[in-house]
Amino acid sequence: MILHRQIRASAPLQRFLLVVPLVALGCSASYIRASVSDNPLQRVAQEAREEWSVEQVNEQTLRLRNSWPIYSVFALGYGASHANLFYDPSGSELSVQCYFEGFTLMTLWMPISIDAEPGLLGLALKPIMNRQIDDILRWSRAAVASRRSGPRSEAFPQKGGEVRAPDK
Repeated sequence: MILHRQIRASAPLQRFLLVVPLVALGCSASYIRASVSDNPLQRVAQEAREEWSVEQVNEQTLRLRNSWPIYSVFALGYGASHANLFYDPSGSELSVQCYFEGFTLMTLWMPISIDAEPGLLGLALKPIMNRQIDDILRWSRAAVASRRSGPRSEAFPQKGGEVRAPDK
């Protein structure tokens, strides 16, 4: 009886200890820098309209969102891929920030974000995310110069040491 009470009393603590690492580890995004010959945002927006929600913020900034209904049903929450694109005309450079964002029962509906780079967190989602990134890069006719993961809270886009605040 006493052992049973100890297990029941520690169940909320066990859930909390499971959720905190997921939230702490799940706040990343993929950052891609690529060279392009011209501004690809109109072309990407046109191609993406079939599967993505498209928001043209300005001539240099495009936001894409792709909902994942099956994930949302099975995870008892909401999940979507996000791609933020920024075109820098001075260097003919395209910066892309991609991540999967989920609000699920398991994380008590606290948002987590997962990058598309190799790693254990979100392992089943990463192949799908990488296909989406490949589509975006193909539509933009971009040549990838660099690709990395980083915190989602990182200022976007970045160029060298210069940090520009994201458009909101």
